[in-house]
Amino acid sequence: MSGEGSSSRSGRKRGPAAQPRGTIEQPPQPIVYHRQVSYSGPGVAHGQSTRIRDSLLLQFELDSGEMQKLTTLITVDLLPYRRIDWSLLDRLGARARVEKLLGEKFRRVLDCDARQYKEITLEFHSTFDYKQGNFNEREAVFFSLGRRPYEMTIPQFAVATQFIQMRRCSQLSLGTVCRVFSRGDILIVCK
Repeated sequence: MSGEGSSSRSGRKRGPAAQPRGTIEQPPQPIVYHRQVSYSGPGVAHGQSTRIRDSLLLQFELDSGEMQKLTTLITVDLLPYRRIDWSLLDRLGARARVEKLLGEKFRRVLDCDARQYKEITLEFHSTFDYKQGNFNEREAVFFSLGRRPYEMTIPQFAVATQFIQMRRCSQLSLGTVCRVFSRGDILIVCK
């Protein structure tokens, strides 16, 4: 009975359709963001300065909202940076399970050094903007990571941060959900 129960159709939904790449005659149109972050200069490459303000990611225009937030946030002590002890997980036989749980992207983020972690955290919080009442509009959430801007709807942000997982709520229309909370395997929907 080989092959029983296996099918090329697993019932999973595919991700979003590929965006058109354009042709020679008609190149793709650039994404126009509703909001931009202005930088004052190129900054210093990671590891080339001892001052966090010199970071390439934190060179916001002087009188911008991002710089005002950074000025406040830079004085706040972050929780002590912790890295995953992969050798301990190997000894416990749990490494594969933790890697699967985290996924490739989160694992790479958690493997960065403490200084880089602080730069990324400060950039995210300095540029984060939430527009209340725009639940399903693309510009509801805005932030920058690595000097790259991101705009998302609230449901997209919830999925991107893994606050909720689409496989657990595929039967829901996220456009009609006001609040979604995920606790382990339990999904609570409040309308």
